[in-house]
Amino acid sequence: MFEKDQIVLVDTNVILEAHRVTCWNTLASYFRLATVETVVEETQTGFQNRSPAQTIQLAPLRGSFHHIENITNEARAQFALDNPNVLLDPGERDLIIYARSLDPKTTWFLNSPDMAAVRYCHHSKWLDRLVSLEAMNKHISAHTTSNLRDNFSENWLSVRKTKLLLGM
Repeated sequence: MFEKDQIVLVDTNVILEAHRVTCWNTLASYFRLATVETVVEETQTGFQNRSPAQTIQLAPLRGSFHHIENITNEARAQFALDNPNVLLDPGERDLIIYARSLDPKTTWFLNSPDMAAVRYCHHSKWLDRLVSLEAMNKHISAHTTSNLRDNFSENWLSVRKTKLLLGM
């Protein structure tokens, strides 16, 4: 499924989880990880809800990305006009806006365990572009310090994709 240096767009949840289980650097050395500025900013907030071990240093994080896209307010406004019923968190919204700007003929994947993002991907016929953190880790035999939370598993994503395809 994956090849070295394939583009994978990641959201805040993925970054936090990959750092929690200590597989981020391995992922960043294999994949061309990309995200948006809003996601990077979100990794630097909410420290009161995380253990000190989950603190992510900004400079190394930025350096680990192949690309960080800046989304304009104009693009956000246009997305809101085009998708009035889509309710995404700011990071996922900006990541989706960035994904929409990519060449559809290019191979890229999106890793987000956010159900609203998964629903949007179904609506956009991108379900085949959605990947789990577990699938990425398995592909590169990444060692983790603990088990991934359920919503980062291949089973979690597969069940949600299937339900959407069946109209459930």
